[in-house]
Amino acid sequence: MRGAGERVPGRRLAGMRLNEDVALLGQLAALVPYRAQHVARYHQWMKSEELLKLTASEPLTLEQEYQMQRSWWEDNDKCTFIVLDKARWMSGSCTEEDCMVGDVNLFLTDSEDLSMAEIEIMIAEPGYRGKGFGKEVTMMMMYYGVTRLQITKFQAKINLENTISIAMFRNMHFEEVSISHVFQELTLLLMVDNCRRKCLLEKMNCVREERYNEIKQRLEGDSQSAFVQQE
Repeated sequence: MRGAGERVPGRRLAGMRLNEDVALLGQLAALVPYRAQHVARYHQWMKSEELLKLTASEPLTLEQEYQMQRSWWEDNDKCTFIVLDKARWMSGSCTEEDCMVGDVNLFLTDSEDLSMAEIEIMIAEPGYRGKGFGKEVTMMMMYYGVTRLQITKFQAKINLENTISIAMFRNMHFEEVSISHVFQELTLLLMVDNCRRKCLLEKMNCVREERYNEIKQRLEGDSQSAFVQQE
């Protein structure tokens, strides 16, 4: 999440407040807004040298991580979701933090073109890689960007060593724009024309958008009922 570099002031995304009560439910993954309760687990992820390198991030203290979460909440050019294992989360058998898999982000990077956003995806939990989560989450975020944020161009900047992500984006018809050997980074771009928009909407017709707080209350109620029954 922290490796996206400098951003320009924006207004279209309205920051994370836009998705503060949005949950997107796919087949494998659920996307929920990044809140303070997620920070400790996220901080543990970012102690990984591998993830720091692949996301071009710098290590932060836990307090700095909380400050970062708060600043992202208020930022007008970022939209962030935490990725959950949907089946585990909806089962109510474990805490939301224990269901965390990674994160996905959109950034406005061009003040002259608010229809273009940079997309970032991180599947932080090794056990969830190579199982379709990355592709589904990326498509869910693109679906949200197209239908809710009027995004028509998606840019991805990927570390050259992250060959799996590069292959995934290329399989999704992203095309190479540039390569920087200095920063060890490949830039890919996807233009969402009417044909690609239709295809994306058809593939994502299973995605449900619900109120995050309502789901949490329902799951908490189910958990309390199960506890009472056990007694």
